[in-house]
Amino acid sequence: MSALPSRPVLAHPPDLEVLRSELRNAVTESLDRSLDASAKFAGQLLAALPRPARTARAPVASTSGVTLDDLQAESDRRRDARTSAPHDLHRQQLQQHTPAGTSVSPHVHFRTSTPVRTPNGGTEAQGGGSSSRVAAGGRSAAPRLSGLPAVGSFSGGQTGIVRPRDSLASVFSVGAGPSSPVVSPDLELGPDDERMRGDNSVGGGQGGAISVDAAQRQEWRAQDTDEQDQVRLAQAYLRNHELLRAAHVLRDCTGPRARWTRSHAKFLAGEKRLQEEAGDLLGAKDRPRQNVYTQELLEEFAAYEPGCLDNDGFLLYLKALLLLSLPPTSPDAFDARPSDVASDSPNVDLRLAALEVLVNSVQAEPYNWSAWLKIAECLDGPEELEATLPFLPSGYPLLFFYLHCSLEMHSATEGLLDIVDELEAVFGTECSAVSSLRALVYYHMREFDESLVHFTALRKVDPYRLDDLDILSNILYVSEKRAELATLAQEYMRVDRVRPETCCLVGNYFSLRRDHEKAITYFRRALKLDRGYLSAWTLMGHEYVEIKNTNAAIASYRRAVDVNRKDYRAWYGLGQAYELLGEPFYAINYYQRATALRPYDARMWSALATSNEKLKRVPDAIQCHQRALLATETGDGSDIALRIGKLYAAFGQGEHAAAYHRRALNEGLRAGLGTVDLGRIYLWLAKWEMRRGNALQVTGGAATRGDLDKAEEYLRALEATQEFREEAKALLKELEVQLLSRE
Repeated sequence: MSALPSRPVLAHPPDLEVLRSELRNAVTESLDRSLDASAKFAGQLLAALPRPARTARAPVASTSGVTLDDLQAESDRRRDARTSAPHDLHRQQLQQHTPAGTSVSPHVHFRTSTPVRTPNGGTEAQGGGSSSRVAAGGRSAAPRLSGLPAVGSFSGGQTGIVRPRDSLASVFSVGAGPSSPVVSPDLELGPDDERMRGDNSVGGGQGGAISVDAAQRQEWRAQDTDEQDQVRLAQAYLRNHELLRAAHVLRDCTGPRARWTRSHAKFLAGEKRLQEEAGDLLGAKDRPRQNVYTQELLEEFAAYEPGCLDNDGFLLYLKALLLLSLPPTSPDAFDARPSDVASDSPNVDLRLAALEVLVNSVQAEPYNWSAWLKIAECLDGPEELEATLPFLPSGYPLLFFYLHCSLEMHSATEGLLDIVDELEAVFGTECSAVSSLRALVYYHMREFDESLVHFTALRKVDPYRLDDLDILSNILYVSEKRAELATLAQEYMRVDRVRPETCCLVGNYFSLRRDHEKAITYFRRALKLDRGYLSAWTLMGHEYVEIKNTNAAIASYRRAVDVNRKDYRAWYGLGQAYELLGEPFYAINYYQRATALRPYDARMWSALATSNEKLKRVPDAIQCHQRALLATETGDGSDIALRIGKLYAAFGQGEHAAAYHRRALNEGLRAGLGTVDLGRIYLWLAKWEMRRGNALQVTGGAATRGDLDKAEEYLRALEATQEFREEAKALLKELEVQLLSRE
C-alpha cells in the first residue's frame, strides 16, 4: 500500500467563538435530524471548549423563541461563508494548477455518472441530481489536479479517440489512468452527458450548473416553518420507533426538513426489516441485501425540484447511504455501448458515486461526522484519499478525518501524534474524542503499554464511555492480563450489558481463558445487536479457527471483509483457514491481500512464505521471508533468518545459506538466546566449514578454504551442552583429521 498523503494544515483556524457557534448549530441540527453519532461528536467538542467569559453587555440569550426558520437562515449563512473562499493549503495548491480565469469549486467530481432508472424511463446522475451541490449564485468549474487525464480521454484501449462520458466508461476510466478519480474541469460535455443530467440541470452558469436564488431559499424556509408541527410529530414517532408512521405523517409535506425526516424514517424502516428478516447469524438468509425502500427513495429524490437535493447536506448524505445499499451493477443494466465498454468488463458498484455525493454533503454540513465516516469507508487506499483531501472542507473535522483514515489504512506513525497535539491545544486533554485518538495511534503502532496508559487515563475522565472498548480489551488480551480483563468485563457488564462493545469485551475474556464456546456465544450476541460490528466478526472467526470449525471461520471472515475490506485481520484469518483446509493456493491469495494492507508486518510475510514453501516455490518463499526479516526489530529475526538459510541450502546455494545462518546466530545472541537454543545453527555452520575443508572455494573472485578454526569454536561451544555433546565430540574427531591433513 502506498504511503499516505501529507497531512492537511489549517491555514486559518476559526476563532474560538465562531467555532463554538458552529458546534452549537451542528449539535442542534444533528439532534433535529436524529443523527445521534454526529450530535455526540459535535457535542463532545463543544463541551470541551473553554467556557465563554460572562459580560454585562453580552447576556446569555434565550433560545425558547428560536424557530426552524431562524436555524435554517443561520445554517445557510454559515454554509455560504464556508464555500465562498478557500481556507487550507490543499485548496491553495489546487488554485496553482487551475487555469487562469477559472474559479475553484469546493465540490468534488469523481469519474462516475451512473444513472438510477426511474419508472418513466428517465435517469438521474449519481451525484445528487446534478453533478454537484451548488451554493447561491451558481457554481464554478471543478479544479483539475496536475497530471490527471480528463475523463473524456478514456478510449477503451484505442489511442487518439476521445469519447464522451457515459454511465460506465466514466467509472472504468479510473483504472486506465492515475489513481485520482477527479474529473477535469475543461471537459467538453457531449449530448450523452447532457442527457444524463436529467431534469435537474437548469438555468445558466458555467457548465450548466444549478443556480438557486435567495427567493427559492426563502420559499424552502417558509415551507419548513409551515410544516414544523408535522415534523415535530414525526420526530416524536421516530423516537418511539414508529418509523413508517413517522413517514406517513409527512407524506404531503414538501419542505427540505420534512423530506429528510420522511426519507430517513423510511430508510430506517427498511434497515429494521432487513435485520428482522436476516434470521440466525450465518444462516441461509443472513447475507447482505438491498434496503426495500432504496429504489423508491431514489426515485423521489430524482423528482425533487432543481436544487433542493443539492443544497441540503443531510439529504445528500442519505442519498449516499442509498447508493451504498445498492448491489453491484452489471454493465448491461445501463445499455452501455460495446464501443465504450468491453464485453468482459466486471461488475461495478456505486462506491465512487456515493463518494462524490458524500464529499458534497460534508461541504454543506462539515460537522456531520456520520458522513465523514462513510467517506472513509468508500476510500479504497491512500491514492484515493490523496485525490479527495483537496475537495474536503477545511476545519477541525478534516483533522479528525485524516487521523481516522490513517488508522483505517494501518499507517499509524509518530506524525499523527502531532495532529493530536494540535487538537488537544484547542479542545483540551480531557476531551474524550481527542484523547482516545492518542491511545488508538499508539495501539496501531503496536506500542500496547503506552496505549494502555492513555486508555486508563481516559477511563478516569470518562468512566462510562464504551467507545473503543474492544480495542482496550484486545490490548489486555494480547498482554495476557487476565485479571485486569476480568475486572473490566465485570465493571462494564454493570454499566450496559446490551451493548456490542460490552459483549465483545466479555468474549475476549472467555477467549483468554480458552473457553472458546462461551467466547463465540458472546461474539454472536454482539452481532445480534449490531451486524455491522467489525471486531466481533473477526474475533468470532478466530475462535472458530481455534476449535477447527473452518467453514464457520471462513464465513465469519468473509462477513468481516464485507463490513470493511481494509481489515487485514480478516484477510489474514481467511488465509489461515484455507491453510488448515490444505488449500495453499487460496491461502496465498488472501495472505497477499493482508500483506498489501500491512506491508511492514512480519507476521503477514511469514505466513505468505510458509504457503509458498508448501507449494515448493522456493524463490518466492525466500523473498517473502526477506520482507519479513526487514520488518522485524533487531534481535527478533533469528528464526526468520534461519528459515531463509535452510531454503538457500535446499536450493543449493551454500554461500547464501551460510550467510543467513550466521545472521541467525548473531540475531539469537543479541536476543539473549543460549547455546542450547542456537545448537542447530552451531552444528550447521560447523559442518559447513568442515565440508569446505581443505578444498579451495572461489568466492568473490578470491580462492578460500573452509574456516576450520571457526568450526572448532562452534563445536567446543556445543561440547558443553547435554543435548549436542555426543554429536559435537564425533565432529571434533573428524575435524582433527582435517587439520592434520591440512598441515
